[in-house]
Amino acid sequence: MDERRVARAAFPGRRDIPTLRHRGGLGRPPRGPAALIARALVALLALAALAALVLGCEGEPPAPAPSPEQVERLPTAEIRVGDVPLTVEVADQTAERNRGMMFRRHLAPNEAMLFVYPYETNRYPFWMKNTYVDLDIAYIASDGTILQIERMRALSTEGVWSREPFRYALETPAGWFASHGIREGATVTLPEALRRPDVGDPPDDLGP
Repeated sequence: MDERRVARAAFPGRRDIPTLRHRGGLGRPPRGPAALIARALVALLALAALAALVLGCEGEPPAPAPSPEQVERLPTAEIRVGDVPLTVEVADQTAERNRGMMFRRHLAPNEAMLFVYPYETNRYPFWMKNTYVDLDIAYIASDGTILQIERMRALSTEGVWSREPFRYALETPAGWFASHGIREGATVTLPEALRRPDVGDPPDDLGP
């Protein structure tokens, strides 16, 4: 039976019969101050959810650093930067290059890492996510020439690009190159094991 007929039987003589239906069958929409407050709360919740999404994607805090004993150390090699001998950790695999010096809170004065690529490329920048100390980076050509030296700030996610294709990148504590009188154009001498032939153009997934 139609609900209006039931209502008229219950309320004879009334024309403003209350019902639960309105167009669409969802009930009458709420009105008045309570409805305005409800709509405002919904809008605030939507804004809060959007802010959380944005922060989760772009404002993500750095991951906590492990203890010094937990930081993975890579195999080392002896190189010369100009006339200065230097022991470097060698990152020559994609996962090692991606990790770099992440999570290190302190560096020894001559602690350094050499990134070795199978190709000359400037397709990928370096950044400092989860890296807690300022660094210098030198981009190095296949023949060992230092193309560019840049300062990289701790925890910055702004990419530091090389102007020219490079084969190696050398990270040191901030100020190391200046303190040893090393400038762009200097030569880095590498052991034979690290002077590998270039194998062509880099694939899209080479990574930093």
